[in-house]
Amino acid sequence: MGVSQLWASKRKRFPTGGSNMPAQPTSWRYYIECRPDELAALVKTAPVAFWPLGLIEHHGWHLPVGFDGLKAERICIRIAEKTGGVLLPTMWWGCLGGHDRFLWTHYQPLEASDAILNRMVEQLIAFGFRAILLLAGHYPWVQLLNRRLPEARQAHPDVLFIWGTEVNIAAPDVLLPGDHAGREETSYGLCLLPELMDMRALRPGRDPADSWPAGIAPAEPDVPGVVIDAAQPLFAQFGVDGRLATAVRGEEAIVRLVDQLAEIIQRHLTTGSPSPAQ
Repeated sequence: MGVSQLWASKRKRFPTGGSNMPAQPTSWRYYIECRPDELAALVKTAPVAFWPLGLIEHHGWHLPVGFDGLKAERICIRIAEKTGGVLLPTMWWGCLGGHDRFLWTHYQPLEASDAILNRMVEQLIAFGFRAILLLAGHYPWVQLLNRRLPEARQAHPDVLFIWGTEVNIAAPDVLLPGDHAGREETSYGLCLLPELMDMRALRPGRDPADSWPAGIAPAEPDVPGVVIDAAQPLFAQFGVDGRLATAVRGEEAIVRLVDQLAEIIQRHLTTGSPSPAQ
């Protein structure tokens, strides 16, 4: 399915107005598309907020630079289809990591990302959401989440807080492998956003002078194991060769993750059970 077809299917399933608007709220909605009355109704019926946390960052030749946020967003959509709730706009302005010197990459100051995270969580609680899931497609987000959310959980024991990367957010019941643009993330991409990928782009022969800001490559990677030779097909990757990825591998993992997280949220909304330990 192409991008335009995918967007059209979403608009058909989740209308925002007009004479064909259903009398009852749809199972989940994009937060920014809702009117105030619609948000108030959703908080009463499905007080669940999903917030994908991403980054704009080089993810190899075959993946989009927004892969982290897109990955998190599409996983959140799959969970929301089971639980209801609202999907917040993906947070693109993250920080930390080992690819900040790569071309087409935008890291922000830690203080800026931290301030937005803290304020948004406070607002979601005040607005009445009783289950808040923060999925970090960019793994270093976890450092900020682990700093802020335990305090919020302690102050609001009636609110379910779930946070982490796809690797650990459902631990210990579901633990997934992770990497950077290697076999694991590429497999997740093949099942979540294949229309934005091009595996044929994993080819050798690019000019390193055209692949770095000012045409200057670093002598060593910031993170050991990251491929920094732009002439190589695995440029920017960390982990097992991304060319070994399959959609089947990704789908099997994502299905287990989605089912587990949906069960946790549904149980909390039904019984008020406390947040899982993280």
